[in-house]
Amino acid sequence: MSDITAPTVWLSDPASVLAQRCAALATGLSPNPALSGEVCWCDRARGDWLASAIAPGFVRVFLLPGGGELWGHIPLGQQRYVALGGVDWRFMAAHDPVLGDYQYVDLVDSMAAVSDNAAARHLAADARGALGLPLPVTAVSEEPPRQVSRRGFLRAFTGRR
Repeated sequence: MSDITAPTVWLSDPASVLAQRCAALATGLSPNPALSGEVCWCDRARGDWLASAIAPGFVRVFLLPGGGELWGHIPLGQQRYVALGGVDWRFMAAHDPVLGDYQYVDLVDSMAAVSDNAAARHLAADARGALGLPLPVTAVSEEPPRQVSRRGFLRAFTGRR
């Protein structure tokens, strides 16, 4: 008999629940008072859910199980790599009493480096592109959406362009 329980499987978009849990998920982290909780985007990817959220203590990409092929159970606190957009993303396993099991990637090491929610949204948008997810259509443009390379994504964190 196994002590591994099946994770909560999200059949519909978990963004509203994730948004409600942002403050609780940031408990114990060094806060940046210039940031407030919000979900930047939430997309179904290969049957599971990828989302980016901001809270005073983090800017993260979340992986939530949706019954697809991205999710892989690992013990709490352990890490696993998931290949997305040509990059191996290092996800950490965690649990929340409302969300259930989830995995996340922190997009910044120091929250002091993020000036406000607008800057955090830019990081989340860059991460979305680097993950290989479709970018939202916000305006008609003659140029195709820019593909973000791993180098470009990482340079954005250091402030170099």
